[in-house]
Amino acid sequence: MITGLHHTGLVVTDLDAAIAFYSRQQAFALVSRHALADTAENRAMLQLDDCRAQVAFLRGALGAIELFEYAAPTRQPVPAREVFSAGIRHICLQQDLSDGLYRGFMAAGAASHGPPSGLGTGNSYVYIRDPEANIIELEGVPWAPMPSERPWFAHTAIVSPDMPRLLAFYAMLTGQEATRRGAFGPDPKFDRVAGIANVRFDGAWLRLPNAELEFWQYHHPQTLPAARRDLSAPGWNHICFESDDLHADHARLLAHGI
Repeated sequence: MITGLHHTGLVVTDLDAAIAFYSRQQAFALVSRHALADTAENRAMLQLDDCRAQVAFLRGALGAIELFEYAAPTRQPVPAREVFSAGIRHICLQQDLSDGLYRGFMAAGAASHGPPSGLGTGNSYVYIRDPEANIIELEGVPWAPMPSERPWFAHTAIVSPDMPRLLAFYAMLTGQEATRRGAFGPDPKFDRVAGIANVRFDGAWLRLPNAELEFWQYHHPQTLPAARRDLSAPGWNHICFESDDLHADHARLLAHGI
């Protein structure tokens, strides 16, 4: 069975710069680096004609990220990376209610359409973009240990034009049902966080032992279907789950026609 969310994968164009950025504020720490060889096995697994890449694994509190810099990146157009675009859209880091995490990342070259703001939950929220325009959510929580020395991984978010269908798939995969669901907007407080006027969307959360999967379907602007992306295309591109019986989980997916 699936026992947790191990890491989220990110393709970058400058591995050294990405390691330096994601190591800021003690968000993640470099554990290992290695070269990915262009072998027949790797080509088959990744469905790429050239798999040569430099790879770095960074561990944080409760979660990790895996960074790839491909030697021969895709020639396809870079996939859209708006907050409402279909795909793996962001990761979320939580810390206490101070703006220290936000200020630290901004000083390291992040961009944002606005400062952290509230949604009436007691938490603060802000979307930032790393130097390659990938979205990270920073969430301040009043129940964080004080002082909170480092942030922790909270969730990976997926945006879909058919959220119920995607949620059903991940419920089957993980053996967990959604713990929360809701419809949101229009409301100025959501507009401030999303950076979009009159934004409306549905959301759901599926809880795993160490973190959550977050699901969104935007209605304004509308989330549209997206073509299957090349795994060497820049951006968030895969989720790795922990399993205590890989063969059984694989067999279960095959039984469901996956």
